[in-house]
Amino acid sequence: MNDVIGTDGNLAIRRMRDRTDDYDLIVGWRNSPHVREWWDPDEPPLDRAAAEAELRAATGDADPTTACIIEVGGEPAGFIQFYPWSSEARYLAEVGIGVPEGAWGLDIFIGEVAWLHRGIGSRAVRLLSDHLFEERDATAVALVTELGNTHAHAAYERAGMHAVREFLDTDHRGGQRVRSLLMIRHRHRGTAASR
Repeated sequence: MNDVIGTDGNLAIRRMRDRTDDYDLIVGWRNSPHVREWWDPDEPPLDRAAAEAELRAATGDADPTTACIIEVGGEPAGFIQFYPWSSEARYLAEVGIGVPEGAWGLDIFIGEVAWLHRGIGSRAVRLLSDHLFEERDATAVALVTELGNTHAHAAYERAGMHAVREFLDTDHRGGQRVRSLLMIRHRHRGTAASR
């Protein structure tokens, strides 16, 4: 089975595999200070059992979320997942935001410190967004990022995302819900991303 979602030069996005080595990557990355700063900072450290419980379904075809590994030159560099926003209707209602009908969402982090601030995040977001436009007929790709994560905002803007709205997220930092930013890239007619 070909598990590659897309490639851009030396960058590839492949499906996460239901295997110990992929779970171990996630555990190591999620417990790294640069990831924990922005990804569930109030949660306890992740262990393999928790990683498997959280992500196993997303490694198969039955779950609406697809978990993936970002590779650079064949080496794992980070994590990205995607899902139809229609599967997150309860969350959208709880935080009071809306996305265009037919929009898909994604979440991303660069796990390997050596690849931080080198454009990998922007390239991966652009590559996955193009895939969602072309293969999943997405009308838009929308993501949520913490308001204070300005490095991420800049990376997403380079990938074609635009800030749409600030809101109070369900994620917590220091026991308080965090201010977050909804960013969207719309599918443009007349481009490679349209049919």
